[in-house]
This record gives sequence, structure tokens and C-alpha cells, in this order.
Amino acid sequence: MNKSKLQKDGGGRGFPRQNENSRKNLRDFSRTTKNTANVKGWNTRHHLTNNDESSKKKFDEASQAYAKEANKLLERYKDYQSSSEEEDLDDDGILSKLTQSYKGFQLSGGDKLEHLGLTTQYLTECCQSGAITCLVCISSVKRHEQIWNCDKCYAIFHLPCIKQWVLEGVAQTTLLSDEHFPRRDIPWYCPKCRNEYPRSKCPEDYFCFCGKVRDPVTDPWNLPHSCGETCNRFLQNPSCGHKCLLLCHPGPCPPCPQTVKVGCFCCKKAPTPRRCGSAGWSCGEVCNKLLSCKTHRCTRTCHSGDCADCIETSKKHCVCGKSLRMQPCAEPVWRCTDVCDKLLPCGYHHCDKVCHKTADCGECPRAGMRSCPCGKQKLQGLKCTEDVMVCEDTCGKDLNCYGNHKCSRKCHFGECGSCPLMAQKLCRCGKREKEVACQKEYTCDNRCQKIRQCGKHQCRRKCCVGDCPNCEQICGKTLQCKKHKCQMYCHRGPCYPCPLTSSVACRCKATAITVVCGKEKVTRPPKCRKQCTIATDCHHPTRLPHTCHFGDCPRCKQVCKLKLQCGHICPAVCHDKVILKNEIKAAAPWEQPQLEYAIKQLPCPPCLVLMPAICRGEHETSNFPCHELRDYSCGRLCGRNLLCGNHTCALQCHIVEGDQDGENAGSNCGICEEPCNKPRPPGCEHECVSPCHPKDCPPCRKRLRMRCHCGMVLLKHLCCDWADQKDSEKERMQSCGNHCPKILPKCGHPCKMQCHPGECTAADKCSKKVTQRCPCKRKKKDVVCSHVGLPQYIVQCDEVCKSTKAAKEAERKEEDQKKKEEEERKQQEEVERFERKIHRRSRIKKRDYDQDDADDSGFLSRIYSSSITRAVAVLVVIISIIAFAYTNTQI
Repeated sequence: MNKSKLQKDGGGRGFPRQNENSRKNLRDFSRTTKNTANVKGWNTRHHLTNNDESSKKKFDEASQAYAKEANKLLERYKDYQSSSEEEDLDDDGILSKLTQSYKGFQLSGGDKLEHLGLTTQYLTECCQSGAITCLVCISSVKRHEQIWNCDKCYAIFHLPCIKQWVLEGVAQTTLLSDEHFPRRDIPWYCPKCRNEYPRSKCPEDYFCFCGKVRDPVTDPWNLPHSCGETCNRFLQNPSCGHKCLLLCHPGPCPPCPQTVKVGCFCCKKAPTPRRCGSAGWSCGEVCNKLLSCKTHRCTRTCHSGDCADCIETSKKHCVCGKSLRMQPCAEPVWRCTDVCDKLLPCGYHHCDKVCHKTADCGECPRAGMRSCPCGKQKLQGLKCTEDVMVCEDTCGKDLNCYGNHKCSRKCHFGECGSCPLMAQKLCRCGKREKEVACQKEYTCDNRCQKIRQCGKHQCRRKCCVGDCPNCEQICGKTLQCKKHKCQMYCHRGPCYPCPLTSSVACRCKATAITVVCGKEKVTRPPKCRKQCTIATDCHHPTRLPHTCHFGDCPRCKQVCKLKLQCGHICPAVCHDKVILKNEIKAAAPWEQPQLEYAIKQLPCPPCLVLMPAICRGEHETSNFPCHELRDYSCGRLCGRNLLCGNHTCALQCHIVEGDQDGENAGSNCGICEEPCNKPRPPGCEHECVSPCHPKDCPPCRKRLRMRCHCGMVLLKHLCCDWADQKDSEKERMQSCGNHCPKILPKCGHPCKMQCHPGECTAADKCSKKVTQRCPCKRKKKDVVCSHVGLPQYIVQCDEVCKSTKAAKEAERKEEDQKKKEEEERKQQEEVERFERKIHRRSRIKKRDYDQDDADDSGFLSRIYSSSITRAVAVLVVIISIIAFAYTNTQI
């Protein structure tokens, strides 16, 4: 299913199938047109007979037709390529959105976060179209396609491609049969980093980068293949327990940006705030921790991890204390090769242990409880000098055979031997069963049909259990040297290089080297130390000495030394024979440009000897090459003082005529056309309207437009009158003289002052009178606005207010009582009315029932006596009246 899908999508190459056919046709047309162009070129270089003119004409027409078809295919392929590309996303906006949480952590000391480089690179590649390539199908990964990314190298692949990779890789790697090993777990590897994954981790579904959302929806405002939520994966490098703060992203998580207080590695310095991702730091002082030898101290600079082993040495006794030697402090315990040989407590035997503590000899190994060889008879109190005898019982030890039989011999010393019984046994491959000797392995005659590791030949081994050996046939493939064949056993993959050697010599055959067979044409010849003997081909009598070489001698690098027309000697490198390259353009788009090389004698280059020359305005002296020596202008301004006395001549360096003192301008210098740029009086920002002049500038007559303090009136003042005034006078001039229209912010009354700068009078100084009432609103009093809220100005209720309030309360209760009684009376009347209506209906029903039993002569009276009939009759009358009225109005 995956394979067919890959073929449908692009055949594993990232292009549609019809486009592959177009490219194939394009290559065929290009090849054909190229051949026709070659033939055409050959014809143009040779003389054609008159009989070949017609064939040449037909050939040219066919070539033009093929070229036209090729151009059409090129245009079609170009259109497809441009339409298949995706537009780039707003990577700057997406990156800033992703890293917003990460960049929010800042230290007070000005520490900056500079660890987003690798993660930013992965994010940028995801935003750019065509930046990510699947290494399985070698095609670009689109934003809408399902992907899988490796946990180690973070490479991105198509999900169908990685599934196909896993299935094909496992099928080629396994050597175990499905019949006998149905639950085998064969690992697979990442196509890029070769990281090993178990079979159970074969990707089946499409997840986002953080693995929280299945089948994430493509959003142009989010990163492709991302869920848009916070990553929240635990940080690993180092593992600090914090979670990643970025949004769902590809690639590794950046180092932890949290701030923690940590001390240095040796714990001498006080803890300082640092990034959790790089929390460890060195103070630069000596560690000085006590080493494991408990004698010396660490001399390294403050470092991470445990201190290294002590490198000092000292004299140490062995474990038994007999020998003494120099031993590293890291390995204080050592043992000599002497046997203890101390007399054991039994008094007969000696200790046979090597170099141990004096008290560790232990008891005699032949003392205590002892048993016969089979272990069934226990002997107590037997001396260590006496040997144990065998018992009369059967041995009974396990023979470790297929049938788990036991030894049937009498108790004996030594090994029991092999099992003499027969047993029903399966062969190694498990296909046959037979009764054979219990200690022998049974193998059947069935030959294995599996392909060996070489992938070509069958195993053909009898009774194979699946571990087929390597192929024993000779490979016989032609090696890379194209001369010999592979003599190794049959194998997978390419053959090893040829083991034979060949000789490669220099041009004079005096120096040679030995290379691997087949590398003679690609191996550079050895460097020969002998001098080259080829004669010179330039005007120099001899060549520069150089060693033996292949091909033409290098270009002569001696100085030319020919005399030039100016009289100097040519300092250039010899140019008698120079190789020139000429590129010939292709006659048709399918042809390649050609290069032509020609050896020519070039003329001597222009003389470059520096000669001094003074500029026209005599500002500087510069050096020019001999062939460029001439009258020149330095490019600076003339700089002579003009008649205005304020500016200098702005013309470029020139010859000054009518010069008197060398500082003032001459007759051919420029005229001052600049405006006046003298500094203005304090407070004036306008330019002087007069042309450049030597005296003081006239007063500025421009009018300044400004708003008054309250902003209601536009005032105009002369600049000269305004700039010369003091601040108090300027404040008076900017006032319009009207009342301030501003409203006080606290009380809401208008300001009573005239137009003024700054804030208006505070609310606590407002003099406007306001009316204050008591809580019952009966009494009132006029109070100044600034006194509102003060205790002495609050209006309180008096006895009249209280009596009035009590009277109103009694009146309200009396009205409520009347309303209640009226409501109860209405309810009683409604109940009585309902009861009368019920009794009336019961009487009418009884009367109708009595009339139904009467004679038929009273039929019409019974009909009209019924309440329903009367209602219908009334309805009919009303409808008739309405119809009659409607008819009259229409008429």
C-alpha cells in the first residue's frame, strides 16, 4: 500500500509521474538535437558536394523541428516548477512568536540569551519552501504532507517513506524464519544518523513536533507541522527538571533559560544567579579538595565532577606486610606473589593462599564435616590426615544429558562420564524425531532453503536452525581496477579494493612509486628531485631551475628587463609566451560553449615607475605612473578667500590668474552666491534673508504665530520683539486677557482667572456657592464650593424634619392597609362570580337534557335554547352584517 502510494505521488523522486515522462522526452529530444548539432558542425567544417545539398537541407529542417519541440518541453517543465513551489511564510513573525516566552527571561546583571542558534536554524528551514528534503525519496517536504522526525538527529522524512524504509530494512536484515520465531523483535535504523529503534516504534500516525496532537492542522500563522501550543517537553541537556518554553518546534530544545543561584564547582564562592542551562561555573582558584588517598589535595583549577585520582607515589607495604615498594596513592593496596605457608591450627597442613592478612588463614580445609564423593554419607570427627573412603551406594549425580538421567555407577571419585542410555530426540531444525544415544546430537538430512547473507546462494546445510553460515563460494566479480576478480567469499555490497599493486613513474623514469592496482590513471606521479632538461623558448638564455615534471614546462617567471620607450626597464614577468583563453558561445541552447587556448607574445606593459607631479592649484604633490604623467587637478576646493570675507572659492582645483598674495581669490575664481550663514540672536531660529554680507544682520521681522495659554486665541508677534524679552514678559505677551475657559477637575466649576499658564486654581480654593440639603431634602443652605464636605457646613435634620418623616410613614402604612383590604374584596367578588357561573351552567345542562326527551314538535325551540346554537346564530348574523357593509363600500 505504501509503495503504490509512493509511486502515485512521485515515484520516490518528488515529481509527478507525467512530469517524469516529460523529462524523459526532454532528454531524448536534447540528445537528438545535440547529435544533429554535432553532425551539422561536422558538415560545416568539411566541403560538401552538390549531391549532398538536398540531404543537408532536409537534415537542417529536421533539426529545427526537434529544437522547437525541445523548447516547448522546456517551457512546460519551467511552468510546472514555478507552480509547484510554495510561497515562503512570514518567518520573522513566526520566529518572534515562537521565541517570545524564551526571550522574556532576563537577568538583572544584563545577561543575554545566546543559545537559540541551532533551534532558530531548524525553525527557519521549516518556514522556507523547499529547505527540507526527505533523504529516502530525495524530494522536498511540503507543508501539507505527513512527516516523521528522528529523536536524535531531528531529520524530517515523509511518513510513507519512513514506513517503507522500516519494512524493507527489517526484511533484508532478518535471518530468522517467521515459522519458528514469530515474535522476533528486529531493530531498524534512522536513514541519517543510524540511531537504533525497536520494531515497536515504527511510526504509524502523523504527530506534531512535540507529540501532543495527532494530525495537526496546517495554519499559515503557525510553524508548519506544529500544533501551535507550548512544547512542555522536559529539557535534557542538561536534565534540570524544567520544561521547554518555546511553542511546538522542530530540532533540539534550547538550554534552560531559568535563573537559579548556584555556587562554583569547588563551593568556595557564594552562589550567584545564572542560567540553569549553564549553571556550572569555575571560580578560577585551586580546587584544594582532599583526594581519596586522604593525604594529598587536588591541585587542579576549580572543575566539574569528581577530582581525578592522586598522581603522587609513596612506599606501601603489601597485604601480608613482607614486601615494600613505591605505589601510586590511587592504588594503595597491592599483593605480592609469596605464598603464606603458615602452619594451620590443625598442626599438619600449611596455608596455600597468596599474600593475605595474617588472621585470614582460616581453619584447615580438611577439618570439620566431610562426605564421600557422592555426598550421601557424612563423616564427623575424621582427622584431617585421613582420607575419605567411598560408600556402597549408587552415585546418583546428574549426567547433564538430554533425558536428565543420573549416574548408575557405585560411589566413585572423578567424573561420571557420558550417558549410556537411548532417548527420543528432535533434530536441530525440529522437523524430524528419532531414538538415538542420549549424549549424541541428532541431525536430520533436510537441507536449508534460505538465502545466505550474501543474498545470492542458498544455505543447503543439513538440519539448519536458522543461523546460516557465511557463503563459502568465491565472489568472482570484477574489481574496481577492471583487471582482476574478487577472490573473497561471496558477500553483499561492493567488493574490497584490489590487493595487488602497480608502479607509477615520473617523466624521466628516474623516480617511481607503488600504488594500488587500478589507481595508475588517477594517482599523481611522484615528485622527481632531478632538474628538468627541456630547452628554453623565450628571450632568456636559460630557464629557472625546476624539478622534473609532466607536460609543458611552467611559464617563465623571470623579469623581462627589456628597455621601454621612456628609458626605464620593464619590471614585468616574462611575457614572450602567454596562454590566452577564448570562450566560443554555443550556436544553439542544447550545445555547450567551447574553450580555445592560444599561445601569444604580449607587448610590454605600460611603465609603472612613480614620478612626482604638482596639482594645478599647488595644493599637493602626488606620484603618478610614468605612462600617466600629466597636468592634473587634485579634486579639492580652491579655498581662496572671496570678497565677502565669509566664504572661500568653491571651484575645483584650478590655475589661479591675477594672484597677488597666494591667499585671496584671483580674477578667474568664483563669485560668492551663498546665503548669509551668520549666527542668529538667541531665541531666533530664522535665516537671514540678505545675501552674504560682511556686516551684522538686520533685525528679524518675521511674525511668530503662537496660541495663548488657554489655547483659544492665535497671537502674532515679531521675532525681534519676542526674542529680546524676558520670561516674565513673554508670559504676559502670550496671554490673551480673556477668562480661562478650563473646568476645575475636582468640582467641575469654570476657572475664574484670566488666561494664564500652568494649572488652574485648585478645587479647595473655588469660591462658587452651591446648595447643601439635609438628608430628608427639606432644609437647604448656600455654601462656598471649597467648604463642601467640612463638618461645620453639613446641614442636619431638625425636629420638624423628624415629625414630618413620622407623619409620612404613618400615611404610607394607612394606604398600604387600604390597598390590602381592597385586594381582598376583589378576590372575594371574583370567587363569588365564579361560583355563580358554575351553578348556572349546571342548570342549563339539566334543562337541555329534559327537553331532549320531549316531542319532535319542540325541535326548533330546543335548538335555539342551546347555548352553542345561540352562539353560532349570533356569529352568522355578525358575518352577514360585515359582508353587507363591505359590499356597499365597494359599490
